[in-house]
Formats: sequence, C-alpha cells, structure tokens
Amino acid sequence: MVFGFLKKQDAFDDNHFWREYYTYFFVGLAVLFLLAMCAVSLVLYQVWHRPLPTFQAIDSKRSQRLLTPFESPNLLPDTLLRWAAKATIAAYTFDFVNYSNELAIAREYFTEAGWTDFRGAINATLGTVIKNQLFVTAVVTGAPVIVNQGELPDKGYVYRVQIPFLVTYQSANTLTKSSYIVVLSIVHVPTTQNPQGIGIDQFIMANPYG
Repeated sequence: MVFGFLKKQDAFDDNHFWREYYTYFFVGLAVLFLLAMCAVSLVLYQVWHRPLPTFQAIDSKRSQRLLTPFESPNLLPDTLLRWAAKATIAAYTFDFVNYSNELAIAREYFTEAGWTDFRGAINATLGTVIKNQLFVTAVVTGAPVIVNQGELPDKGYVYRVQIPFLVTYQSANTLTKSSYIVVLSIVHVPTTQNPQGIGIDQFIMANPYG
C-alpha cells in the first residue's frame, strides 16, 4: 500500500514537473531555432555579398596599377565580334509589316539607354519604311574590329567595335543600297538581361567616306 502511494506520488511529481517547465522547454527550443536561422542567414549573406578581390599589376616602370575584376568572365575577341555583327544585322533587318516583332528581337542586344537612343535615331527611317512599304536588310561587308576598349566613368569596361555595313532598302519597284560604318559601344550587363553578359550602349552609323 505504501508502494502504491509512492508510485502515485512519483507520478504526481512528474506531472507537476512537466506542467511547470514545459513552457520553458518550448521557449528554449524556439530560441535555439531562431538562433540557428540567424546563423544560416548570416552565412548566406556573407556568401552572396562577399566583395570581389583586389588585383594589382606592376608595369614596366615598376609602378602598381589597380585592376578591375569582373563578376562575369571576359569575352574572347572573336566571340565579341561575332556577337556584335549578329546584333547589328538584327538591328537593321525589318520591314513595313513585321517591324514591331523584328525590332523586339533586336531589343535584346541593347542596354536600356542604348535602345532608347537607337529607337530615337531610327524613327525617321522607320516612318519612311512604313510609308513606302520597304523591306530593309543588312549585311556585314568586312571584318569587324575592336578599335578601342577600356574603363569609362559610370560605364565600366567598354568595347568600341567598328563594322563595315551595307543596308538595302527594297520595295515592289525600287532598290537602294547604302554603305555605312557602324560603331558600337558594348558594355557588360547582367546575364539575366543578355545571356552573353554584354549589351550595346551606343549604336552609331556613319558615312564611310566621311
């Protein structure tokens, strides 16, 4: 009988213990969970916001120069030039019927500022194309070349590419051809904007004969 009483007393003590401390137990678990989440968040923040390393080069005069690292790999010159030629052809291939869709394809090669400037520059040409029901096609007539490259304020690293270019304007009864030198300023952009990581920031068409 004493044994039974002791068992009841032990059970009562156990129940009393859990009633008194289970709240603290779950609060402790919640605190540990929050601390773990904070630690994981801190690690992820450090991983994604880790600063790029600083690089320096020593020139022939033994002076140090700071090199600017890129978040994306540098392009090979041939890859850049092929991309530039393809983009230039896309920008000047449209007709009076499908110009909206065709220019939407060309838009993918430009930065926001570059596209705004380009659309403003071809508005007059586009009006003529629609009015005279023209088909505009373009071909590259010579080897594209990188004429300059380097850092520019507020632009980052810029490639200046020059391309010999022939544009044909054709209607049902007319055919006109014009030669140009196209000069592109190409800058780095997020790969979410262009898979190649570059975009045309300036598109200039000039008479090859000055």
